[in-house]
Amino acid sequence: PFRPEPAYPLTHRGAMAEIDTLIFDVDDTMYPVSSGFSDHRNGEVICKFLLAKMGFNDAEVAMDVRNEYFRRYHSSMKGLIVASQEGRLPKPFKEEYLADWFANECDFARFLKPNPALREALLSLRDEARLNLVVFSNAPRRYCVNCLRALGVDDLFEDRLVFGVEDVLPACKPEAEAFEKILAAVGSAPERAVMFEDSMKNVRAARRLGIHTVLVDEGLQDDGAPAPPQGGEAGLLDDRPCAGDSAVCAVMRHIGEIRERLPQLWERRFVGR
Repeated sequence: PFRPEPAYPLTHRGAMAEIDTLIFDVDDTMYPVSSGFSDHRNGEVICKFLLAKMGFNDAEVAMDVRNEYFRRYHSSMKGLIVASQEGRLPKPFKEEYLADWFANECDFARFLKPNPALREALLSLRDEARLNLVVFSNAPRRYCVNCLRALGVDDLFEDRLVFGVEDVLPACKPEAEAFEKILAAVGSAPERAVMFEDSMKNVRAARRLGIHTVLVDEGLQDDGAPAPPQGGEAGLLDDRPCAGDSAVCAVMRHIGEIRERLPQLWERRFVGR
């Protein structure tokens, strides 16, 4: 009889996979949603960019256009590239405009603070477990480096293993091609990689490829009750965490819980739930 293929690769409860690569999203993953940094970037910072650089005169109109394309592509840069191609922006858009603006105008020091637990865990995973530590974001690369620096972990990631959206364009997360480019660049394979994400769309896309997934959900409730509404990109994109989704292999509230929640990583293994 015909049996439809499962949406995600089958993972047996308690099964252990050998891994060599950990891939970290940045926004609302490497720092908590409650920091307010994503709301800062997706609010005043991008609005000022649209008014100052893209020729908009009305902030509400500017943000309506930007959010329309942001919801479509989950990346400010890709969204504005397409919006420019479709004639929706008063002035032509260039990638370096936004890369420079986010790197220079975001108030990293105000919202992001060093995370000693995260630093200790990442240092140990790199030097003791000998895992590849990779950053992969839909944001511009220089912005990502500034985030890592504010969190006190930038020196733990090799330059060649930090990827912004420019490195995968014209694709971006959650497109399969974007993940495949990163895996090829670092010399890993889906079954040997673990992706840490706050976005359910990205978690589902990664899992379809066979990548092990860890959902970072600050609103995770001990009793399983629905999480209260949060800000950040998940709220803006209607992409709220769902810890019970079959694409989620593991879940944690904060990235600093990595040693507590996933001790098997130090054995270069990942346990499916």
